[in-house]
Amino acid sequence: MQPFTRFKSTLLCSSIALLLTACGSDSVTKQAQEIESDTVISIDYQNIINNTVSEDIPGVILLVETPKKKFIGSAGVENKESQNPIQVYHTMPTGSAGKPMIGLLTAMLADEGLLELDDTLDTWLSDEIMNQIPNGSEITLRQLLNHTSGIFNYVDNDNYLMLLLNEPDKLKTDVDFLALGLNHSASSKPGISHKYSNTGYLLTGLILDEVLGEHHSVMLRTRILEPLGMNNTYYRGIEKNQQGFISGYHTFEDINETYDTKAYQENIAVASSPVVSTVEEMALFMKSVVSDQSFLNDSIRAEVFGAEHLVENDNNGGYGLGIIVELIKGDTAYYHGGLIHGYHTQNVYVKEKALSITAFINCSTEPSCESTMDDLIKKILVNEFK
Repeated sequence: MQPFTRFKSTLLCSSIALLLTACGSDSVTKQAQEIESDTVISIDYQNIINNTVSEDIPGVILLVETPKKKFIGSAGVENKESQNPIQVYHTMPTGSAGKPMIGLLTAMLADEGLLELDDTLDTWLSDEIMNQIPNGSEITLRQLLNHTSGIFNYVDNDNYLMLLLNEPDKLKTDVDFLALGLNHSASSKPGISHKYSNTGYLLTGLILDEVLGEHHSVMLRTRILEPLGMNNTYYRGIEKNQQGFISGYHTFEDINETYDTKAYQENIAVASSPVVSTVEEMALFMKSVVSDQSFLNDSIRAEVFGAEHLVENDNNGGYGLGIIVELIKGDTAYYHGGLIHGYHTQNVYVKEKALSITAFINCSTEPSCESTMDDLIKKILVNEFK
């Protein structure tokens, strides 16, 4: 099987500002919609997600919310074998869309003086690890989080898929995958350019564990999930007994066979792809980070996505501590996507419109699943920015 290497933020396909064009989609099943609104939605989002489901796209969950209207709906199935309908409350792994939680937790600890974002890695990591990181003594924690460290991306290692699929019942954490990202040439000197690397988040996870004296999932729950009432969100693998999640599907090109990847994802616990959640709770998180003054102080926000700390990413947007910032027709969009075997997430919040767009698709096969998500988000943006 070929390694599936595009486990990054799955940014909206080009600059988000260029997505305001409509695209077609396939047809099939229908499921009842749920709309709470005092205004009329100008296009039928339920019909759109009904027509998104196909042989390649088993199920979709979509939330679109502003202060004046809310749509939440689902279409398709959560498991191909059982054909059970996918529901709006179902959970799934959110991939890199969980990176903003790791960035935020790190900024919170920095605000309390427990660590410094601009200290170099040798402040926390052992000599054994440092000796395997090119330019390691020059790299800062901030550079791990904004992808300017130059460290090799571990999912690009040819052995990544083997580690993911072998022994699915065994818990695999940051340290297990880290070996795949070490002892590789740097893509650049630290701080020179933005090059997406999940390895930086594995190292961040280990640093947080060192600072806290326990796995960082405990503090993530205490400082973020519980205060926001995110009761259906949990750290994948570590808190797996809390509840299950839906099946996800990926077709491997070399054998042309589709796998239900749920069993392979249940026991993975990595800071590069940390949480299982619902569309409503992912939307709540992003909205709260950007706009809830009772949740965060301005100094933490400045560290996470303040203009002075943003670096230019591949799509000409600004990348902070796990959050991408881009302008759409003068409004500010904050977002991050996620793509792992079987699951695709997109999570967007537009501040001036107080607009939340969160979508789940339980497939990851390229190009159909990624293109379908891009098309879905395009249609929503076209409608909401009329």
